[in-house]
Amino acid sequence: MAVQLSNRISQKLITHLAIGSHYVLQDIADLMEMNIVATMRKGVLSRTGENAIVLLINLKKESYATPYVDHIDNDVLYWEGQLKQRFVENRMNTGEYEIFVFVRDRVKTPYTYYGRAIPIASQYFAPGKPCKTKFSLYEYASAFNHRDKEESLDQEHPYGIDQGVIPTTRIGTTIQRTVQHTYRKQALELWNNSCAVLGVEKPKILVASHIKPWRVADDHERIDPKNALILSPLYDKLFDLGMISFDPSSGSIQLSGQLDDNDYDRLGIDDSKHLSMIPEGTEKYLSYHNKYVYNFSPLLETEIEMLTY
Repeated sequence: MAVQLSNRISQKLITHLAIGSHYVLQDIADLMEMNIVATMRKGVLSRTGENAIVLLINLKKESYATPYVDHIDNDVLYWEGQLKQRFVENRMNTGEYEIFVFVRDRVKTPYTYYGRAIPIASQYFAPGKPCKTKFSLYEYASAFNHRDKEESLDQEHPYGIDQGVIPTTRIGTTIQRTVQHTYRKQALELWNNSCAVLGVEKPKILVASHIKPWRVADDHERIDPKNALILSPLYDKLFDLGMISFDPSSGSIQLSGQLDDNDYDRLGIDDSKHLSMIPEGTEKYLSYHNKYVYNFSPLLETEIEMLTY
């Protein structure tokens, strides 16, 4: 019979923590009701019988530390788990646990509290190689989007699309549609108005797909035509889901283990496919897609965007 988890510690954390505020390890240990010694040199804190999981993220590691690679783009945390103990991975998608995220740039500095997180995609590996998980920092996104909207209520935006500095998260619907139209037009011109893989010259059915996803891109990257592939709807969907990617140097297609060979055969996709070219400046975006989008299996079907508004 499953044991009912207590939410006492998680409620305590929710009550006492403020998103964007700074906390030293002793503060976190006190809230978790743990001895400070038990928290040192650990990336995951938890209490038996409690549903709170704390992730302590150090973006710059000490030389002696296990070389996990964690980083944050906008409201997405890319986290590498433990080598053998899979505590977080085994529990995070049950819906029973609250995951609290603290981040600091380097050791011996306070942590910044980023709020609670929800796992959205993961890569699993055999023990000895850390699993990789993407988390939505939905509370952090909600808090700072609200702040940004308040700050911009009385501001005019004298930016031009050609300047490449439009604050894409703060602009009105009319301007945003103009930006998207310009992005698509420039991307089509870059790819000669044809699918980057199949060569189909039917712009009406082709999609300007962001290589580095909109959600994690900065304002320049969101409107940079070099951050685009012109793809048929099928290739766009598979690329967006990380089921295919392309080698940043050769342009050859990469097929994810998310689908088996029979599925790819039925879809008419094989490993002979490749990009027709790689425009200068696109390679870095393909490298990002290879590392942070390709082969991640979605954990939740929920539209995560709905959690941030």
